[in-house]
Amino acid sequence: MSDCGCPTTADPELNKKLLKVFLEDDDVYSGEPLSNLPNFTVFRESHMKEAYDKANELSGLGVSEMIDVLSDLKNRHPSSTYGDYLSRIALFQHPETNNMTLPPPHQTIPRAFFSKDQLLTGPGENIPPDPQKTLVGRAVTLDPEHKLNWWREDLGLSEHHAHWHLYYAWYKPLKIERQGELFAYMHEQMLARYDFQRLGVGLPPVLPYGPGIHWDDPIPEGFNPKLEGFSFRASYMSIPASVTLGSQQILASVMETHKERISKAITINYFEDSNGNKVPMTMTKLGCTVESDAGSANKKLYGNLHNFGHVVIALINDPDERYGIKFGAMMEQITAARDPVFFRWHKFVDSIFEEYRESDHILPHTIHDLKMEGIEVDTVSTQCEPDKELDSKDLVDRLYTKMIEKKITVYVDKKEKNPLKSMLQYYPFNYHFTVRNKREEKASLVFRVFLAPIRYAEDLDARRRDFVEMDRFVADIDGGSEQTITRSSEDSSVTLPPTVTVQDIQDGKCGDSPYSPCGCGWPRNLLVPRGTSQGMWADLYVLVTDWKKDAANEDTYLSASVVFCGKRKSEYPDKKPMGFPFDRKFSKSKFPDLEKMVKDVPNSATKQIKIIFLENSD
Repeated sequence: MSDCGCPTTADPELNKKLLKVFLEDDDVYSGEPLSNLPNFTVFRESHMKEAYDKANELSGLGVSEMIDVLSDLKNRHPSSTYGDYLSRIALFQHPETNNMTLPPPHQTIPRAFFSKDQLLTGPGENIPPDPQKTLVGRAVTLDPEHKLNWWREDLGLSEHHAHWHLYYAWYKPLKIERQGELFAYMHEQMLARYDFQRLGVGLPPVLPYGPGIHWDDPIPEGFNPKLEGFSFRASYMSIPASVTLGSQQILASVMETHKERISKAITINYFEDSNGNKVPMTMTKLGCTVESDAGSANKKLYGNLHNFGHVVIALINDPDERYGIKFGAMMEQITAARDPVFFRWHKFVDSIFEEYRESDHILPHTIHDLKMEGIEVDTVSTQCEPDKELDSKDLVDRLYTKMIEKKITVYVDKKEKNPLKSMLQYYPFNYHFTVRNKREEKASLVFRVFLAPIRYAEDLDARRRDFVEMDRFVADIDGGSEQTITRSSEDSSVTLPPTVTVQDIQDGKCGDSPYSPCGCGWPRNLLVPRGTSQGMWADLYVLVTDWKKDAANEDTYLSASVVFCGKRKSEYPDKKPMGFPFDRKFSKSKFPDLEKMVKDVPNSATKQIKIIFLENSD
């Protein structure tokens, strides 16, 4: 079985039966119906308690009975995000279904992805265009953030973020020992990729917004999600002094206090637990404390900073619930990344992690940390796979992207709908790494592949947060040999394997699929940044290190989507800090720029490549 995927021994017939949980049908259920949670949010502890209590109860039933109960909930409340969330965690927990392939949420709760107008048409009817295609110049002029609606509203981006938080829910015990570090790294990479895209459309890097950083200023960015069940936010609205979430009151001033306490803990290099004991500072402990999950050092002292930020922004239209206005997109993990302020909030959250990364408690990497004796990387290059659209173009060290109009099949009101979606697509390519092993014995090597936009007149330390991880994989090199390792971009351990659709499951295809049941993984179509029509220069960088030393244990390996999602029921496979070697500040005297680092570290290489967006490809 694939470590993070659907086992080849899976029962396709059982997988087909699971579709009843996610698609409305005409079956009549005679048992006691489940109650629905209106306005469900993962940021409300009482809601999470009810969901997990019910999931535990359901996972103790026979699989057929559990399917019937969840199917009835779907039939009674077809648009319920609570129903979808409950179903997925219950199926993950049930021993007979926890490895089954589940349909993507955009097909089963399309109202969280598409506007009401987009869901009105059925097969054969005139399909309205994606709103992103119809934005007029005035709208973009008034709000340049519209230039990246297509990226923020990408189906896979929303699903990746939601599934990561579903699998690593803050409410439940930690699944891996480095969960807090993974929380920090996954979001850091989202930000790096977002800034890469912003550079390509002429926008500046996203600015942080949170307690102590512009917290008292109005938010210039407005946002209209155009989704049923969510309210819009006008531009230049201010954070309320307090908001009410059920019976809980959240004060903006208290969030500032919690931020100050966390910063103090970073300075002194330890937290205090509820008994006053010192808890050593680590990236994992910091990540858990900021998210206030089960690994938090002290929830009472350090608060619930990350989650409450989402809540305060989401309730900006009706902070004390007096008007019954629906909350904003920031209240749901499946919709939050559509909102430009999501990235401003997470740039603030990442600034906390940067305080620690740049503190004196984390020493800069030395040449010894990076160097692997006897291993040299002579060259690195890329080559696009042949494609009729690229016949007259240079395929070496050039990456190409395009926008496509894709018809998406979704299910709503017991009908199949086919809205259009504008999506970025890249042309597949291969990496070529020429590696020399001067050792006598075979070397097991891990290739750490990154890409960063070229920002002139900036040193390596200033560029550190620009590097996006493209792949991480292991290959063996015979002793005393020089070999060229070829790696397809389609095999990246960053991205989610090809999505298995409802139709695939109905056709019994899930048994041979590497699709991750937890659904986590960077969307494949967004692996390569869009670039520009003139060509956007970027540094491709690879560092090769010793997998025998870096592997968590000798039986671990790197498989699909493991970089951001870890392994199911197993420790994170790579012992190096996540994002290594860009996980901390560099010594400017040792590593002033990328070229100097490559010169001093022979087991690394870099190449300038150009990313070209084919504007008229669609």
